[in-house]
Amino acid sequence: MPKLRVAVDWLDGVYHGDEWPPSPLRLFQAMIAGYAVHRRGDPALEAAMRHLETLPTPAIFAPEAKRRSPVASAAPNNDGDETLKLLARGEHEAAREKARRALTIRERRSRSFDGAVTYEWDATAETAEHLPALEAIAGSVSAVGHGIDMAVARAGLLDDPARPEGARHAPSPQGRSMNVPYPGAFDRLEERFREFRGRVRAGGVRGVREPAHRRAGYAPELALPPLRCEGFRLMDMDGGPLAFEGTRAMEVAAMARHAVHGAARRAGLAAGTVSELMGHGGGRRIRVQPLPNVGHAHADGLIRRVMLTAPESVAEDDWLDVLSRLVWSELVPEGRREPVGVLAPVAGSDPVLARYYGESRTWTTATPVVLPGRDRRRGRPRPERSVRRLLRHAGIPEAMMEAATMEPAGRLAGSAPPRLYGRPRHLAGYPCAHMSVRWRAPVSGPLVLGAGAGYGLGLFLPADGRRRHASARPASASGEALEPGHEGEPAV
Repeated sequence: MPKLRVAVDWLDGVYHGDEWPPSPLRLFQAMIAGYAVHRRGDPALEAAMRHLETLPTPAIFAPEAKRRSPVASAAPNNDGDETLKLLARGEHEAAREKARRALTIRERRSRSFDGAVTYEWDATAETAEHLPALEAIAGSVSAVGHGIDMAVARAGLLDDPARPEGARHAPSPQGRSMNVPYPGAFDRLEERFREFRGRVRAGGVRGVREPAHRRAGYAPELALPPLRCEGFRLMDMDGGPLAFEGTRAMEVAAMARHAVHGAARRAGLAAGTVSELMGHGGGRRIRVQPLPNVGHAHADGLIRRVMLTAPESVAEDDWLDVLSRLVWSELVPEGRREPVGVLAPVAGSDPVLARYYGESRTWTTATPVVLPGRDRRRGRPRPERSVRRLLRHAGIPEAMMEAATMEPAGRLAGSAPPRLYGRPRHLAGYPCAHMSVRWRAPVSGPLVLGAGAGYGLGLFLPADGRRRHASARPASASGEALEPGHEGEPAV
């Protein structure tokens, strides 16, 4: 299939926008700006832009970008709205004083990189007719992003193109949301431009809002496999908080897995589907991850929450059916009939969950990782080979990892030595260790590695303590929101 490509080169290799790579709508707006400055009203160019907004969401190829230190600067507030209001009321002295004092302190954050960012659309038969106009519009681009982000662009139509340099960011429902062109975007942006030009009137200044734009998810090829996630709190049978020692993660996982099995059966799912969701063959397993309270000044290492994760291969309907029936499910220890607690909905603002959904370049273990064997050469351990095997088993590209270290003890407050954690019999002979991994670019959690992933082992946290709000987790809510549980209660 022919591809329409627009490649953008920033003159100084620096970009000041919030997102990376720059969204397709950023490029679309820059192309409209170039069209407006040089040849506004040209019917061929306008038709080309209207055609571009109808094409499917493009893929993006972008080089690795490094964050630069923020720079604070004072700049004149040149919007002039407040000054014009004073002038309209005849308060000329106050207007002069306002203009003199109006300064905006801005903290600019930027990224540096080498190479072009390429946007690739699947072309249609009509695209070739608009190619000369699209080439002219791309050639008129002078900046993409902020006004200081000077750039040049070039467009081309290729029948059998070679892959551009850089990591590919493909449209994906589970990816990070970005603004994209859409049918009607040209008219909406033109209307905003006309409103902005006419905002100064005899009676004062009228504000102009940025219109809402269509968004689409993007997932980079060098990224963790997308997961659906949902959290639950542990509560005792009287409605109070329930906690377990962190080293008993395997027991907590077993109770929660039993509850998941019961929820799947109550949902009326086929026996084969239930078997796969429980991990008995196939790639549609729902995993249970007990979450220890570790890694901060008041950490006690206790487990008060569990997190369920599922790959994209789990059907959305099956996932929601299980979650809806899992709320208030009983937790029954192995060998007993009486439950010790229930699974309760977790509040969207839960601080512990937010840490596990965090984003960072460096991640370290909250619970130790079960390694896939002992990689040695001439009696010397080779941890990097073990880590590469871990990544392959988890479906993570090896190119994402920059460095990994094995550690004799956990770095996070509240974590325990590996020998204290319970493990199933079939994993007892494998080495188990705490470790840290540094990625080439920030990744978002949750992150779980190793053969003990289904038993509460191999769970990671951001080493720098950065976290996202728990409501930003990649999942739908499983029920009503409740207040977070109190920390510090005794363990069961």
